[in-house]
Formats: sequence, structure tokens, C-alpha cells
Amino acid sequence: MEQYRIIIVEDNLSLRQELVDHLSDDGFIVKGVEGGEELTAALSSSPADALIIDLNLPFEDGLTITRRIRKALPDIGVVVLTARVMSIDRQQGYEAGADVFITKPAKPDELTTVLRNLCKRVKRPELPASWRLDSRNLSLLTPLAAKINLTSSECKLLTELALSSQCLEIFKIIELMGEVDTTDAALKVRIEQLVSRIRQKIAPFNDGEPSIKAIRGKGYKLCIPITITVE
Repeated sequence: MEQYRIIIVEDNLSLRQELVDHLSDDGFIVKGVEGGEELTAALSSSPADALIIDLNLPFEDGLTITRRIRKALPDIGVVVLTARVMSIDRQQGYEAGADVFITKPAKPDELTTVLRNLCKRVKRPELPASWRLDSRNLSLLTPLAAKINLTSSECKLLTELALSSQCLEIFKIIELMGEVDTTDAALKVRIEQLVSRIRQKIAPFNDGEPSIKAIRGKGYKLCIPITITVE
């Protein structure tokens, strides 16, 4: 039986661990995270076949997370698992990009069945994409299938930008790229150089249009639609 990779986004520690234990016992490869920032980090390091997302989360709510993940990873399965029972909540969940909406408390066996069926269904044939980021092979494929080779730092930054809903704040990039005993000022210079290199690599395939926009006083925003290859 194929093992599917699941990430659970749930801020209730006991419930999160209970779900991780149950799904692990049922043969899934499971990781639990507390919120959107941890989810982004998890997806940056390894792919997932499906997500289980609570709606009532601190800092970034489940609907916002669902929207941005659906944009960056259109082929991933999304199950909303929430205590909200209003019809408007269900409607908003599906509009945000959820495949399945389940209200708490969910029957463990039902959740297992839903995930197995969903993971089988979302493994669709590859569709022609605009820009596709292959983090495993450190490359970016253009809409015409030209290959742009990337360094690990360039790939890491593009991944974070693709997974961000709007602007990726500079402090988050500093955390991502930071090194011990390196000042923030020095890191900002390195980040500017890194962004410049990425722009130069993409420019010949983008009609000279900007691929990454600097947001003054905030950070950077991706200007081209990039999806992340999940292997």
C-alpha cells in the first residue's frame, strides 16, 4: 500500500498529537505543525500529498493558509477540519480551495478514508504550468520548459516567496538566510545580492518584466506565478 505524506495544521497540541498518532498507525507519513509559518517551513523541506487544516489558528487563519497554499501547490489535497458548523464556514472553506470540509469531532476511520481517497484523486497527470520550481533538482522551469539552474540559496528563497500570500517580510528572509555572528545589515546586503541574481536569471525568459518586487520597508513579493513540484 502506498504511503501518503500528510501535514496536520492544528494549534491544539493534544488534538494534533492524537491525529498524528492515529494516522501514523494507519500507515500515513505524518507531521504536525502549529500554524502557517511552521507549515511553510515544513513544505519547504519536504513535499506532502495532503494537508489537514484547522480554521481557528493564531496569527494566520486557516482560510488564508488554504488560499495561499492552493495557489502555490495546486495539486495538493486540502482537508479542512474545524469546529465551525455554519453553512457560511463550509462555503468559505470550499471557496478558499478546500477539497473536503469536515466538522469536529471527526471519526478517526472517516478521516482515514477521506485522506486515502483524496490522495489518490489529487495525483493528477502533470498539466502544462507557467513556472515550476523543482527544489529537489535546484531548477526553475519556464513556461516554455527552459531550465534555469539555481543555487540552494536561490531555490530556498524562491520557495519561500512562492509559499507567501503577499509580501515576504525582510525579517523572515533574515531568519531563513541568517548565519551565526552575521549582522542584520550584512545579511540585508546578501539578500539584495541574492534577489538581484535571481532577477538576472529569470529576466531573459520573462520579457524583461520584474520577477521579484521590492516592497519598501517590508520585504519582497513574487511577481510571476510559480508552482512547486511535489515529488
